[in-house]
Amino acid sequence: MFNTKSFDVVSFNSELSAARLETSANVQTTEIIYAANDTQTTETRSVGIQTTNEQKADAQVDYDRLAEFLKKVTPGILEALDEASSAFDDYNPNVSETSSTTVELLKKINTLREIETSSFQNSVHSIKVSDLSWSTVGGTLAVGLSHICHATWCDHLSTIQLYNLTTEDDVTDVPAKTLETNGCVTTLCYHPTEPSILAAGLFNWDVFIWNLRNDDSVVPMHVCSHGDSVSQVCWRPRSVSDVTLLLSSSIDGYILIHKVMANFTTVQLHKRFKIAKERNPIENARPRSSGGTRERAAEAGLCITSFDFSLKHPSIFIVGTLCGGIYKCSLDSVTPIEEDATLIDPVIDEYERHGGSVTSIKCSPLRNLFVSSGTDKEIRIYNLDEHVSQQTISVDDTVVGLTWMIGNQDVLAAYGAGTCVKFYNVANGKPVTHAKVEVTGKEDISSLRVNSKRDVLAIGDIRANVEIWKFPRQLF
Repeated sequence: MFNTKSFDVVSFNSELSAARLETSANVQTTEIIYAANDTQTTETRSVGIQTTNEQKADAQVDYDRLAEFLKKVTPGILEALDEASSAFDDYNPNVSETSSTTVELLKKINTLREIETSSFQNSVHSIKVSDLSWSTVGGTLAVGLSHICHATWCDHLSTIQLYNLTTEDDVTDVPAKTLETNGCVTTLCYHPTEPSILAAGLFNWDVFIWNLRNDDSVVPMHVCSHGDSVSQVCWRPRSVSDVTLLLSSSIDGYILIHKVMANFTTVQLHKRFKIAKERNPIENARPRSSGGTRERAAEAGLCITSFDFSLKHPSIFIVGTLCGGIYKCSLDSVTPIEEDATLIDPVIDEYERHGGSVTSIKCSPLRNLFVSSGTDKEIRIYNLDEHVSQQTISVDDTVVGLTWMIGNQDVLAAYGAGTCVKFYNVANGKPVTHAKVEVTGKEDISSLRVNSKRDVLAIGDIRANVEIWKFPRQLF
C-alpha cells in the first residue's frame, strides 16, 4: 500500500533586485473663486409720530394750604435726611493706606452746662447720666439725667438731651433739643425702626413716649404708671405684621405690656406680668393682708432690675431680679396668678441664681445664650436651655451694665464701678486685652451704648459727662 521512492534534489538561486520602482504624482486643489454680492432691502419706509398740541388749563393752587403742608412735613424730612444711611462714611479712596484700628476720643460733653433748672443747679455734683440711647440709624444720641440718690419720693425736674452726630462723627456741645420731665430719668429706648420715637421711664413711676417728628414743643404721651420706679423700657422685636409692643418693668415687680397704635398716638394695656416664683423679701417685713392669699397678687412682686429678649426666639425673654433670681419667661404665657385673669405669671423656667442683685441681662445676637452680671462681682454665661451657667467670669469691680460690641458680636463690654471698660469674648470666656477704653474724667461709668452705624461709643458717668469714642469694628 505504501511504497518508498527517492527523488533528486532540485535547487534555484535567490536574487535581490536593488532597483526600486518610483513614480511621482502632483496633487493640487482646484482654484477657488471668490464673489462679492451686495445685499440691500428692496423697500424702505419712514414713519413719523407726532402728538397734537393741547392747551392745558392753568392749575389752581392754594398756596396757604401748600405752605401749611410743607411746614408740617419739613421737620420730618430734615430729620430723615439727617438720619440717612452712613454706609460710605468710612470709605477711603486711598487704598494704599490701611484701615484705622485706633480707639480715639472724639468729644467730651458736660451736660450740666445746658441745665437751667434750679433744682439741678443746686445739686450739680449729685447728677449722673442715667441712660443713653442711639436712634435707629445712629444720627441722634439721647442722654437721660438723674439724681444719684433719692431718700424719698422723686420730685426733681429733669431733662433728656438730644445731640446730633454729623457725618464727620462730630457732636456739638449744645443739644439740638431738650425734653423736660417731671422726674429723674431712669431708662431710655429709641424705637428699633422709627428714628423719631423715644420711650422713657422715670423714677416717679411714669412711662412716656415722645414723637420727635413734630416741632420743638413736643408733648409726650403718657403710657402708664407703675407702683415704683421704672427699671427698664424696651420695644419688642417684631415682624412687619405684628403690633408694636412697649414693655416696661419696675421695682414693684410688674412688667406691663402696651400696644402702641395709630401711628404712635394711642396706647392700650395688653398684658400684666408678675413673677410669682418666690416672694419678695421686702414682703417679709409687711404684715400679711387680712383678706387672705388672694390679695397677695396686688402686693409687690420681685423687684425686676433688667430683662432682654432672645433674638432667636422672639417670644422668649430673660428677667433678672434684685434678689439675684434669673427667670426664663414667655410672652405667650397664660398662667393666671391666684385666679386673676388680668395678671399672668410669665415664668417657664429658672436659672442658677446670682449671689447678689442682677444688674444686667443681655441675650446674644448670634448664639443660643445670654449673659448676666450682678453685685456679687460675677459675669455669667448661660445657655438658654440649661439651668447652670456654662462659665463664670470674676471681675474686680461691680458691673452695672453689659452691651454687645461691633465687628465681633461675640465680644461683650462690661462697665460700672471704675473708669475702664472691660471686654470679654463669650465664645471662650476670656478677656480681650488688646482693646482698652478709659474715661478721661476718672469717674465711675454709669451708662454705655454702641452706635453700630457709625462705629462709635457713647459713655456717660456719674458726674453727668458724656464721652464719644471712635471704636473701629476692625479692632476685634
